[in-house]
Amino acid sequence: MRRIIELYSKCSFSWEKIKEMKNDKIEFWAADGLNLLRIVDIDEKRRSLYMMNQTGKMTWPLNYNKLEEVHNKIHNGELALLPYDIDKLVPTWGTYITGLLKYLGCDRV
Repeated sequence: MRRIIELYSKCSFSWEKIKEMKNDKIEFWAADGLNLLRIVDIDEKRRSLYMMNQTGKMTWPLNYNKLEEVHNKIHNGELALLPYDIDKLVPTWGTYITGLLKYLGCDRV
C-alpha cells in the first residue's frame, strides 16, 4: 500500500487538475510529438472532457472514469504508458491520453 501512495504522490492526476488545465488553457503534447493539445470543454454531469489540437480540431468526449481506469492500471503496473497499450483499452485515444498523463507526471513513477 505504501508503494502505491508514493507513486501517486509524484503524479498530479485528478478531476480537479483536469478542470484547472481547462481553465488555465494549459497545452501539452500528444505522445506522437505532432499534436499540441489542450482541454477545451468539460461536461460535469457526464464527467467527460474534450480536447482540441493546434489546428482547431476538437475530439469526441473522453469519459473521465475511463481515463481514471487507464491511470490506475498504469500506476498498478498493469498497463504501460504507451499509446499502443492504451489504444487496446481506449481505442484511438492512445497518443492523446499518453501525452496528458505524461504532462501530469505519470511517467515519473
